[in-house]
Amino acid sequence: MSEAICPCCNSEMGAQGDVVEGRMHYCGSCRGILASDRWLNTNMRQTNLRNVRKSVFDGQAAGYRCPTCHGEMVKGPVTTTQGGSIEVDGCLKCGSLWFDNREIEPFIPDIREKASLPDDSNPILPVISGGMSVAKAMISDLFGAVGSLAGRNEEDSEE
Repeated sequence: MSEAICPCCNSEMGAQGDVVEGRMHYCGSCRGILASDRWLNTNMRQTNLRNVRKSVFDGQAAGYRCPTCHGEMVKGPVTTTQGGSIEVDGCLKCGSLWFDNREIEPFIPDIREKASLPDDSNPILPVISGGMSVAKAMISDLFGAVGSLAGRNEEDSEE
């Protein structure tokens, strides 16, 4: 399995998750997050995810390829539950969504609710504001990943 390269800063992205619950790739440099279709299905309410996908996939070409499958990326404006609007990118081939630094924050309440996390928890904050070691531990704990990034062999899983 080849390493995913961040579409914003060209840094190697870390990954967490597994084949069953999906994978989340994250950039330790610019804090962007690529969430796989399966990860999104596992961690977001379907009604919200459907609205996000419709907005993104009815959008226009994003001008780059998916970091994991090299499919064409498109982008579209997504209205958040707080009434704001952000631009989210999505892959036409694999269905992954790309969130630039902090763009996933409006969806944290949905992710927290689906994962049955306490209201004061922030499941993504370590990824977007903390160090890589904190991010690895937090994602591993919160989303039931098989192992931490540091201890997981790439050939142990297939996507």
